[in-house]
Amino acid sequence: FNAQALDTCSTSNDDRMTSWFIDDSATNTQTHKLTSVLRIEEYPSISGQDPKVVVGQVHGWEISQALVKVLWEGENKPVRVIMNQGFFTDNEKCDDDNPVNNCDEWSFSIELGTYAADVDWQYVIQVDEDGIYLATEDESGVVEKQINWGVAFQDKDGDSVTLSEDWAGNDIA
Repeated sequence: FNAQALDTCSTSNDDRMTSWFIDDSATNTQTHKLTSVLRIEEYPSISGQDPKVVVGQVHGWEISQALVKVLWEGENKPVRVIMNQGFFTDNEKCDDDNPVNNCDEWSFSIELGTYAADVDWQYVIQVDEDGIYLATEDESGVVEKQINWGVAFQDKDGDSVTLSEDWAGNDIA
């Protein structure tokens, strides 16, 4: 997606056209990729706690639950990708007052590569009609995962999880 070509990069207004659909008529594309080359130079240092630095994420339009959140938790831990199997529309939250459809169990994680601070590395989040491709990479190689909509796979804890095909629905931007 080339935001400069459409001049619609911001989602701060009420125009749904600032977001993209998987099969997107505004951009005439069916594959969307977010990639970044980065280096963690500074991060929170709290005694007894691992740092938590969100380096990238993808949300649906008016959906509080992130589809993908890429989290760096220190030099000695794999980059963790936190995902949600399902979601609510209209920015409805899942909390103690609203544990509908076991939404408190939607969140899961997968692990990618491990990267030290002050070292260049990159991530890729690619979303298409089949699912989500996730990868991290540095000079030593690539760690990648393909997660397809509606197909069970194992998360980092060995649990079987399935991304709802609703994420790829024609009404979800």
